[in-house]
Amino acid sequence: MAVSGSPLFPALSFVAVILAGSAVYIAQQKPEPVPVQTQASFDPRGLEESISAMREEVTGLQSKLDSMEKTVSIKPAALTEPEREQKRIQLRAIEAERITATVEAAMDKRGIEMAQHAQRQAKRDEVGGRMTKWIGTARGKLPNLYEKITQKMELDPDTEETVEEILETSFEIMTILSNEILEGDFPEGEELEMISEIQGELREEVGALIGELDEVLNPAQMVQLGQIYIEEVDPRVGQGIVNNGNQGDVEGEG
Repeated sequence: MAVSGSPLFPALSFVAVILAGSAVYIAQQKPEPVPVQTQASFDPRGLEESISAMREEVTGLQSKLDSMEKTVSIKPAALTEPEREQKRIQLRAIEAERITATVEAAMDKRGIEMAQHAQRQAKRDEVGGRMTKWIGTARGKLPNLYEKITQKMELDPDTEETVEEILETSFEIMTILSNEILEGDFPEGEELEMISEIQGELREEVGALIGELDEVLNPAQMVQLGQIYIEEVDPRVGQGIVNNGNQGDVEGEG
């Protein structure tokens, strides 16, 4: 709002005009001489400066008034009680949405973690279950293997007993390893790495089994034992025993 648009402006302007006129009139008059010591000389510039200062003050007041009017014009009217309640409901709804979004984000993250854990556990159960079944089945066939060794192989009692001890000890170790896959306390998120590591240990144990048998049997006996093992227990390990015996024959011939 301009200063000239304010209701105060006409009155203040009128006062300013009168004061200015009075100053000019007084300046033009020739007052009677008075004792110098009792009358000071009049300077109209002081009155003009006062009028100018009043104008600036009025302008400043008018600016403040304009600012207040603008503030009032954009400030919403006072809310009624129903409107305030509606506002509170809206704010609560916004807050509820924010909380819900936070909870859903946390649930999504937890859901992903649970799904990943379930996948790791499924892999653990699948591998551990397969290995446990394979080892358990083979170990259950060992009595028949021992009987066939006695019937088909001409081993002295000490050698035969040593072969049985090697097999029993090796299968005990493999049973422990397979149970570790199923029941081991693995660090969270490292289950697959631990399973892979144990599978490697199982393969190493099978290799150690064949190596220990090779220490007590000659190549021909290894081939014969491998063939019996293929028929009675497991084709893969049995073939490994046969291959070891054949390699020994080749080395012996060399």
